[in-house]
Amino acid sequence: MVLNIIFSFNRAIQLDYLLQSTLKNFKADSKIVILYHTSGDHKKGYDLLIKKYADQNISFVERKNVLFDLSYLKAIHSKRDWKFFKEKNLFNKNGDNFKGLLQKIIRNSNCEFLMFNTDDGVFFDEITIPEEVFTIIRNNPENASYRLYVGENLEGQPTYLEKKNDYYQWDYYTDTEIHHWSYPFSVDGTIYNSKGLLKHLEKVAYHNPVTLEEKGVNYIMQNKLFRIGLSPIKSKLVATKLNRVSVDSLNPTIHIKPDFLNEKFIDGYTLELIIPKEIDNANIVPSEIFLVKGDKRELIYSL
Repeated sequence: MVLNIIFSFNRAIQLDYLLQSTLKNFKADSKIVILYHTSGDHKKGYDLLIKKYADQNISFVERKNVLFDLSYLKAIHSKRDWKFFKEKNLFNKNGDNFKGLLQKIIRNSNCEFLMFNTDDGVFFDEITIPEEVFTIIRNNPENASYRLYVGENLEGQPTYLEKKNDYYQWDYYTDTEIHHWSYPFSVDGTIYNSKGLLKHLEKVAYHNPVTLEEKGVNYIMQNKLFRIGLSPIKSKLVATKLNRVSVDSLNPTIHIKPDFLNEKFIDGYTLELIIPKEIDNANIVPSEIFLVKGDKRELIYSL
């Protein structure tokens, strides 16, 4: 079973859209856990989601403020780690239990495989994972992963990938230039062996999804882990750049305010994104964005 942990902050309506696309398209046996936190009226949006998905195999776990997160004890190996812990967690009024909570969820899940996602993603095509892919990851728990957001349809796919029957395989350390096929750790749509990844996450100091990826990929590259890259023939997942909610990220967006979208969600609207038929990039802007409530369909953005 694949444990699908989705990170979310103040984007309930976008999370709802991702969940709909996941339930429709992700065909592997899976369990979904939403690891979220909120501010202000955004809590009302997540309360609505919890009610909406009460009869699905979806758990909602909220991050909580703590004086300090004990899970950092295994992750402090240098002065830099200690400085990070003091700045981000130790007696920090904004520090929370993200690291410890995430690792506890993985440890207690009893799922052999693990995938992270963020709430601005969309699964736009049906996903059936070859059993051979699971076998490769099972036999290489610290050295293989399957990435759903890359494929031969994306611009820049390297020529050194080996095409199998129904998946691609490559070595993440073949290329020194940084791109999707040389970046061996991601918090978006990449499947790992749960125990194999958890073993190393415990040793990394991070405090939210952004620093999880940043610190995680540095650690993994330094230790030459997860060398074997696998992907579908064509990509199945895109990130939709509607807005940015983290101060730790500078990713470009079209700046549709989360507060505005949350107000609409609380008022009964849902999101509808028009995804381009031809996907050549892992990060896209939908060609049109609608808010829908009953017979109402409001266009709020168009290319």
